[in-house]
Amino acid sequence: MNINEEKLNRLGEFMSDRGYKLSLAESMPAGFFTSIWSLQTEAGNYLQGSIVCYAEDVKINVLNVPNSLIKQYSAESIEVTESMLEGLKILIPAEIHIAVTGKAFSGCEDNNNTSAGDVFLCISFQNVLKSLKIHCNSRNAAEVFIESFNASLDLLESILKADSK
Repeated sequence: MNINEEKLNRLGEFMSDRGYKLSLAESMPAGFFTSIWSLQTEAGNYLQGSIVCYAEDVKINVLNVPNSLIKQYSAESIEVTESMLEGLKILIPAEIHIAVTGKAFSGCEDNNNTSAGDVFLCISFQNVLKSLKIHCNSRNAAEVFIESFNASLDLLESILKADSK
């Protein structure tokens, strides 16, 4: 499995051409998404920064995710991912915000809401929020990271298409 470089470049050029800025909050991929975006040739025009919030304490103390939300839904949930995104909007202003959580590999403790391979993506653009849960069959963390990154490209493209009309 490979990163969809064609889509990455197309989206990077799109954001750069329109002057859009991008920021990210990453739990499970721990900066992987941001590092891939940084390799895109126009990244200097749109990539603002990211927050790696692998630990629950960082979600709570930096992104202001309510501890009660984590307890109710788990750190790996759409609800927590959306809350991460809202905290990110305050810390790193941009037109486009991406937040991601999940469980990348076997050995992650399952709970009522998630199992290994579940990934939660939230993207906002101009007050439009789209959330997505995907399930990756691989238990190889690198493959889960790549599959979820490509899914984020698909989701971002679907949101930005409305702007290109």
